[in-house]
Amino acid sequence: MNTQNKVKAFAKLYGLLTFYYENRDQPVENDFDFFAEVEGLCTTLDLDFEEFKREFKLTNFTG
Repeated sequence: MNTQNKVKAFAKLYGLLTFYYENRDQPVENDFDFFAEVEGLCTTLDLDFEEFKREFKLTNFTG
């Protein structure tokens, strides 16, 4: 993957993190899977998804 695509993927990942911290307790559209989106971007950027979740304290919305 070229550098430009990685920057775009990082920007989208950053946007999702911002979304998470601002809206984590709010309802979302039924077809939106936050963690699937983040996992896909982590794969694109060659990041460990589980470590990413731990580092940024991302938890599932259930509870």
